[in-house]
Amino acid sequence: MFHPFSVTETLNIAWHIFKKNFATIVVYSLLAIVLIGAIVFVIDFILADAILASIGVFVLLIGISFIFLGFIKLVFQLLDREYYDFEFRDIVPKIKMLLSYLTLLVIVSTLAVFMTNLIKNMNESFIQNVLGILVGVFFEFFFLFYFPICTCFIVDDGSGPFESIAQSFQLIKGNFLKYFLLFILIEALVFVGSITIIGMVVVVPFVNILLVVAYRKLIYSHLDVDDDITETV
Repeated sequence: MFHPFSVTETLNIAWHIFKKNFATIVVYSLLAIVLIGAIVFVIDFILADAILASIGVFVLLIGISFIFLGFIKLVFQLLDREYYDFEFRDIVPKIKMLLSYLTLLVIVSTLAVFMTNLIKNMNESFIQNVLGILVGVFFEFFFLFYFPICTCFIVDDGSGPFESIAQSFQLIKGNFLKYFLLFILIEALVFVGSITIIGMVVVVPFVNILLVVAYRKLIYSHLDVDDDITETV
């Protein structure tokens, strides 16, 4: 049976996954925080040399990306655990996956910085201000709106960085308004969760689960097949 994309159903499934696997998700999140904190501590207090500190920052970026992709893989496994069990190795990101994610992140970030600096070097005028606002909004919107779906394609489909962009635009195109509504809800959740550290520990994992479920629901909405994950709630 065909299942159209539904914001309410997506929220319900994400909450079901989060609640059912709360202990696993919290343990992973706490371990991630400890690991990232340890790397930051080493960079700030041990690596006094500027070159070593720069290397440390690069290692931190790789570490955060690795942990994030691992969590996304974990969520996919939790979605499908109704049908089969998984092992620790099933949530370890592959090298290709990590490289694709980092390549996309670096290219888009570099392009954003380049465009921003290019506009700043223009003669100060109304056009400069307008272009600055438009470029800022465009890249922020891309990172918050499309980038998560790109990440899901990289993890779930083994897509390359540029391929994931094309796939994300194609996937969201038919459900733009519904996905935009979900995007607004996510931004509201992040704002509320950012008030406290405990709130972020809960909200950040839930938001990422929500995005993975949205991706899976969008995939099924484009296929004339039964969406089994909706039957697990």
